[in-house]
Amino acid sequence: MKAVAVACTLMLMTSNVYAVSDAAKVGANAGAMMYCYENVAKSSQHSKYKILKIHTYDEYKKLPDSDRAKALIMKKSAEDGDYLGDRLDSRRCDSLRKMLYVKYN
Repeated sequence: MKAVAVACTLMLMTSNVYAVSDAAKVGANAGAMMYCYENVAKSSQHSKYKILKIHTYDEYKKLPDSDRAKALIMKKSAEDGDYLGDRLDSRRCDSLRKMLYVKYN
């Protein structure tokens, strides 16, 4: 866990926050949906998060190997509740869920 946090910190320090790669976003989205499903979603929302968890993980699996390493770091960080430097809470999870719903539907 600490290695992931250190790697994410180094990644963010060496790049502009606004210049997060698409692969990193894919990984962060996949990890966030896992975190939100397991830790934040109410029972009435589980089906919504589960569908998005599947979609985002499928997109992550389709990444080329060269991009998947960067995505994995962001995915693991989001699975621990840190989405691109922001803490995942119910408000943030709900916002991501709505955004990803539009993307995949």
